[in-house]
Amino acid sequence: METEFDVLIVGAGTAGTYLAWLLAKQGVCVAVLEREAREHVGSRLEVFHVDSIAFDKFGIPPPLAGTPELIEVWDEGTTYSADGTIAITVRYGFHVMRLSPFLQRMFAFAVADGATLIFSCRVATILYENQKIVGVIAEKDGESTEFRTRLVVDASGTAAVLRITLPPEYGVETFQLAPEDVMYTILRYIQWSQPDEPHFTGTNGWPFHKAFCNPCGLPDGAILGIGQPGSYDRAEAVLVDFLNTIRFPPFEIVKIERGITPFRRPPFSFVGDAFLCVGDSACITKPFSGEGVTATWTLCQIAARVIGEALAKGGQLTREQLWPINVAYFHDQGAKFAALLAQIPGAANNSAKEMNYLFRKGIIFNDGDMTAMNRDFELRLNLGKIMHIVGSIIWGLLTRRFSLRSVKSLMRSLGVAGKIKKHYEAFPTDTASFPNWVHTATNLWKNASLLEETKTPKKP
Repeated sequence: METEFDVLIVGAGTAGTYLAWLLAKQGVCVAVLEREAREHVGSRLEVFHVDSIAFDKFGIPPPLAGTPELIEVWDEGTTYSADGTIAITVRYGFHVMRLSPFLQRMFAFAVADGATLIFSCRVATILYENQKIVGVIAEKDGESTEFRTRLVVDASGTAAVLRITLPPEYGVETFQLAPEDVMYTILRYIQWSQPDEPHFTGTNGWPFHKAFCNPCGLPDGAILGIGQPGSYDRAEAVLVDFLNTIRFPPFEIVKIERGITPFRRPPFSFVGDAFLCVGDSACITKPFSGEGVTATWTLCQIAARVIGEALAKGGQLTREQLWPINVAYFHDQGAKFAALLAQIPGAANNSAKEMNYLFRKGIIFNDGDMTAMNRDFELRLNLGKIMHIVGSIIWGLLTRRFSLRSVKSLMRSLGVAGKIKKHYEAFPTDTASFPNWVHTATNLWKNASLLEETKTPKKP
């Protein structure tokens, strides 16, 4: 078994496999180490959704109709107010797919272009020499093996098995995800008891409850999902309130899946000497939906380009050589995601009455802004929109449809979000300026009070 590569990627999920494929197409000697057997990768979560425009954007052939991989394609979805009486059409398409067949297809692409995939291989630790990363130590077939490389990539998911062990001098935050840093998601695969009666079809979301009802591939069935920070118990409690509020047709539960997804800002730097993190290990998810597959492919595209250029110079890849990955990501998608992460609590964690008012007045929750968030990852607030928001909020206060506390929270989140976006767009192009940038960013996030908002949303 070959044990020396230019790049070692730990984790054969959607992030690690896609990055390996991109590097292999450049002729890079790259290997992916995956702890699961090949046939088991992706089996924990059966169904996932991919933006329909993502296939062209990321150079991935779309799944063919009639294959086990593709379930359905929907050109638009629906978002509902807290009481379910107001529906907004989101004109943005999604492919509803099965994860395991998709990954098997991606494995074939990567191998065909020269990547090495090693399954049933559990990485134990990073291998250092003279305090520098030179590879990893992994368990394969009951034996400990040293894999040597010029760059180690942590794509191990929410566990971030490598990132959390880095020494402080690497300049990459080593936080582990706390309960308030993740969305605890419960998926119920259901079948409608009376399929001939009206029921939900397509993609549907209720942002107040953080609930959704989407296709799942079952005849006359759907996925009823709920996501909440803190715990699975909290998610279950909110689901009970949701089903007491929204009139759902009778259904039977076929199976239940559980999982977590990061819901916090990413590390301020993804890179160190001979190190990079991507995917859930880097907390790359869309703030408004929690979906991370296509979100992290953007980071992978940037990383593949920078890595390819740096490898040509020889030797272990340095933090300075990898730094352009940070710069390119945070100047664009990273800045947009940061702004949304600061904006959303002010709008999504109001009372049910207040959320309904936002829907009626079209404040953030309108077809244009919701479509833009999915497509462009940002809310563009021109003078006209700002005046509309201010006027509607004042009227809401006067008519007691909105509390002063919530007004302050909404306006604070919008104001701080703008400052955070500008700060990320000015991410330093050199490592020497990074500490000062981090100091300012840390204070901005404290002002956003993001963790407080997500930990203690109002009850219905």
